[in-house]
Order: sequence, then structure tokens, then C-alpha cells
Amino acid sequence: MKKVFLYLCFTLITIGVFLMGGRLVEVQANSYPFTGIITADSAVIHNAPNYNNSSAVTELAYGMRVTVTGLTGAMYIINYDGGKTGYVAKSLVVNLDANTTTSNISGVETYSEYCGKLGNLGFPESYCPYLYYLHAKHPTWTFTPNLINKTLDEVATNELWKVGLQTANPNYWLQSSPYEGDYYYVNKDVISSFLDPRNSMFENYVFQFLNLEKNADAYNATALRAVVSNNLLNYVNTYAQAGKNEGINPLHMLVRSAQEGMDDPTYSSISGKYTSTYGKTTPEGYNLDGYYNYFNVGAWIESGYSTISRGLAHAAGFLASSDCISYNAATGKHYYDETKCAALSDQRPWNTPEKAILGGSKFLAQKYVKSGQNTLFFQKYNISTYSNYDIFTHQYMTNAYATIGEGSRMYTGYSKGSLLGTNFEFIIPVYKNMGNVYQPVDKNSETRLNEIKINNQLITGFDKDVVEYNINVITSDNKINVTASAMVGTTNISGLGDYSFTNDQVSIQIKTTAENGSTKTYYVNVKKVLPQNEVKVSQVVSKLAVKVNGSFMYGISPGMNASTLINTVVKNGGSAKIYNASGAVKSSGNLATGDKIVINGTNDSLTYSIAVRGDTSGDGLIKINDLILVQSHILGTRTLSGIYFYAADTSYDLNVKINDLILIQSKILGKGNL
Repeated sequence: MKKVFLYLCFTLITIGVFLMGGRLVEVQANSYPFTGIITADSAVIHNAPNYNNSSAVTELAYGMRVTVTGLTGAMYIINYDGGKTGYVAKSLVVNLDANTTTSNISGVETYSEYCGKLGNLGFPESYCPYLYYLHAKHPTWTFTPNLINKTLDEVATNELWKVGLQTANPNYWLQSSPYEGDYYYVNKDVISSFLDPRNSMFENYVFQFLNLEKNADAYNATALRAVVSNNLLNYVNTYAQAGKNEGINPLHMLVRSAQEGMDDPTYSSISGKYTSTYGKTTPEGYNLDGYYNYFNVGAWIESGYSTISRGLAHAAGFLASSDCISYNAATGKHYYDETKCAALSDQRPWNTPEKAILGGSKFLAQKYVKSGQNTLFFQKYNISTYSNYDIFTHQYMTNAYATIGEGSRMYTGYSKGSLLGTNFEFIIPVYKNMGNVYQPVDKNSETRLNEIKINNQLITGFDKDVVEYNINVITSDNKINVTASAMVGTTNISGLGDYSFTNDQVSIQIKTTAENGSTKTYYVNVKKVLPQNEVKVSQVVSKLAVKVNGSFMYGISPGMNASTLINTVVKNGGSAKIYNASGAVKSSGNLATGDKIVINGTNDSLTYSIAVRGDTSGDGLIKINDLILVQSHILGTRTLSGIYFYAADTSYDLNVKINDLILIQSKILGKGNL
């Protein structure tokens, strides 16, 4: 009898649940090993089970499966990535074995019956272990598939450069520098892991799929207060009222504000003292004190604005594109129109916290929740089949973990508010041809070269991110030797060695293969030039009808086509490429201030930043905003520097004065040329 009892206990622990009094109860799964899943944005793995006396060996991103072999203190001992061992905080791992099941659970239909119902709705069988467990634990919850007509891989590919993560693991990065703070754009494997619902269908993570419109009334005061702890406690009633006004879940709105940093009363978006604290105004000189933006609506980096200042300018109605700004043709100036702003439906200007909360809630409701992006997940990844916006556009946030963090906080509120018995609906994406669960790959993805040398000389204009080169080599020999080194030692390089010229030319392909299997190919076309035929960049530039000062090229007339400048360089014996301010190649179209030109001689190269005369805004046109920028510089309310200073200096005296303003004004009025 004793053996039977022990066997039953072991069986229940393995399943991870049992029925007590008709209610599903979790069992602490303390038998090892078990399969765990990383549920942090990027969990630090240590080399010893002590935070103070250990070193970080790597970080594992959300969704990585690990084998947990034991517990020491507050840290799990894990095996990961094909046999590596490390230690990770217990709180960052969910016991996958104890939160899924394919065995029948007493008190609900059988696993086969429920899985069949899910299949009829459109869920693949691989979703069943997760959803059956949740169904047994919360029978009032329902799950609705949203059938995405793309594979998970296709979605992840389209989300590249739109998904960021706070991680120090370079194996996950798309590029070596962060896009903001310590947030990096991440690779397709990591994106796929966040996109795969099977990495999130656990009790406190599934709320990123909650239908925020259908469950608008699911809240109480306890739930609202449970998700915040500081500043936002003062406004829970305002959020509740906003939820009633807009017909969406107020807990969602409160959590979104908290996620955006608004629980901290000193946060710049809600301090009301931005200009006083930092001494910064809008580019037009508007003071940003006394305005609030509790959802960071319109907050992104733009010319002349930081993320915060642009959001506050939106809150105040100071943006040139805002309904609060009018234009006075007589003075040639924009001005703040209080009458127009007061008529806006979103209650701008947001000059009190309450107006910012109510107005921002209306924006969130109308532009997202009631426009088909009615889950946290679909607000981050706009792939919903019933979204009002084009797929992969109109995405609220960049941070991949934001939806999970917000969903977890909502779960906490519902749990403390005793609301988990609500008839919640979860809308869960299902992709085409779903295969195995996606996991982030902790192998180095670096494919870039650190250098390419020909005859032991670094090739002209080498850039690790540029893969095509046309190179002239000054030599009398018929052979060249090609060498290269990679950014990291785990990258394999092929295509090096000796090459012979054919008709004084040779094409070289250097292929790199990263540790994770990613590849890149560099193409180098080499032309042989005899020493007596060498052309230097300085000779080419001296024949161009432009002015140069250091790395700045100016004196370029508005309307000059990029192809014209390139052809002029070629006629004088050089070659050139022009890039716009975003780094894209520009072979035609009007030149604009902020473009760059790379000019190659036979064996040297120089890069210049381009200033188009009068184009101080960098759009390639001469308009009223260029005049305003020059005026602001003269008045001292804004400083034009670098290439934009050279664009403003239309008289070429290395000063920006009233005569420069007059020349630009004459151009705009059609009374003169630049």
C-alpha cells in the first residue's frame, strides 16, 4: 500500500496539477530534472550560485528552454545550449512540465475532447498542452484563434528593425550599438521566440492576449490599485472614468501608463517642469512646462526633439503638424491658436494630469483597441486579421517584453482583485504551417569582417557594414594577395589568398559564416592601375564647382541632382557614391543637406557631408521652415551647427546673419536664386 501511495504522489507531481474540491490546484513540482522556460526579457546566467560572488556568463532571452537539475538558495541549476551549465534566479524560470499537460484532468472533459474542440476552432495540436491546463484551472476562460495568413518566420522577418530588447548578449543583436539607452534591435530568432504564443500561454503571461474591449468591465478598486504603487495611485479613479468613457479596460490603460514610466512623479513626461529642469524648449521656442503626457503619445525622436520633448509638444499642441498651430501668411510665422486647440476632441492641450489621462485614453481606445488592435500583443505586433491598419504598421511600442510585462501586471491586478473567475476571452495568434516551438539561439550571429586587405593594405573606404567595393590597386604585378579578419573569432572566412588579374581586373567573393550559421558575402571588384596613372581625390575635388572645409562640402545649389554630382566626379577621373541621412544609397533625386558623398581616387577615399545652400531643414527644398530655422539661429533661440550651419551660410562668410536670411527669403518669394 505504501508503494502505491508513493506512485500516485509521483504521478501527480509529474502532471503538475490535481483536483481538490472540484478546483484545479497547482502542485509544487520539486522533482528534478524538469524542463523550464526563461520568462525574463533577458535572464542573466551566472557561473556560481551566489549573486555577490559570481560572474555573468551570458544572458538567455525569453522563451529559451532549459533543463533545471536542482535548486541552491534562490537560484536554479540549469543546463542550456547543448550541455552548458549555469545558475539563474528561480523567479525567471517557469516550470514547463508543471504548467502543461497531455493527461486527463478530473472535473473537466478529457484532453482528447478538449484538444478536438480547439482543433475545430483552428488551433494546432501543439497549443493543446498549454490551453488544456489553463482551461482546467480557469474553466471560465475562453480562447479564440486569430488565423494569421503568414508563417511565423515571415512575420519575424517583417518585424526586423522594429523589435528591441534590453540585453547585453551580443548574440541577439542586429547591430553592435543600441538604438536607445541599453536597448538593441534583436535578430529574427529572438523575435520569433516572442511571437510564438507557445512561449507565453501560462497563467500570468497569457494576459498579453486578453481581449481589452470585451473585458472592459473586469476591474475593481483593489485590482486598479494593485498594479501601481506611487504617483498613479492618485489617479485610479480618473483611469476608471476613462475606461467607462471609452468602453475599454481601465486596468490596461493604467498598466500602460505605468509601463511608460508614469508611476514616477519625477518622470519628465509628467513632472510639469521639463523646460525648467532641462532648459530646453521646442525648436520654435515654446516652453514645455505645465504639460503632461501619461501615455507618451507622439513621443519619438525627431529632428530637434528628444522622445520626451516631442511627446510634450504633442500634448501642448506645439507640433507643426498639430491642429493647434496656425500659419500667418503676413508674418510668415506659425503661431499657437488657442481657439483651434480647445476644439480638439482629445482635450488638448493636456495641461493637467486628468486631461492627459482622459485624452490619452481616448487616443489609445480609438487608434488601437477599437481599431482591431484589441490585445497588448496586437498593439506591439500589428498582424491582427481585423486591424484597421496595414500589417506591420501602426505598432505602439518597440520593446519586445513590454506586452509580457504589461500582461503580467494585469494578471497581478486581477489576482489581487479576486477577478480571475471572470469570463475572460484571450485572442491568440495562429500562424501558417506551425512547426516546432521557436527559441532564441545563444550562438554568435556576427558575420561582419573587421578588415579586408589587398597586398597588406586596407581597402579604400572599407566599412564592416558595406559588402560591395570597386577598388583600384596600383601595381605592376599580375597578382594580388587578399587577407581579412572577422569581428569575432567564431566567424569562419573563405575566399582569401592569391588572385591573378584577367584583362587587368579580378572579382573577389569573401564569404563569412557565423557561429549560428548566418552568412554574409563581401564582393570586391579590383582594377589594376599602373603607378603612372594614379588619380588622387584632392585632384578630383579641386575640379568640382563646390566649396570644402574639412569634411564639409557646401556651395551646392538647390535642385542639383545626385547623379549630376556623381557624373562630374567620374568625368574628373574619380568615382563616387552618395548616401542620404538614413544611410541609404542615393543615385538620383535632389541633393539635400545631410547627404554624404564618398569620393574615391585610384587608391584613396574621402567622405564629405553635403550642405545644400539654404536647405537648413535637410529636406532638399527651400521653404518657410528653412527661413524659420535661420531666424531662430540669428535670434539665439536655436543654434544651427555642423552641416546645417554651412547650409544657412548662404553668403559664404562663415557667419549666419541677416543677409543670409534675406537671400533665403528671396528664393522662397521667387525673387532670387541661391
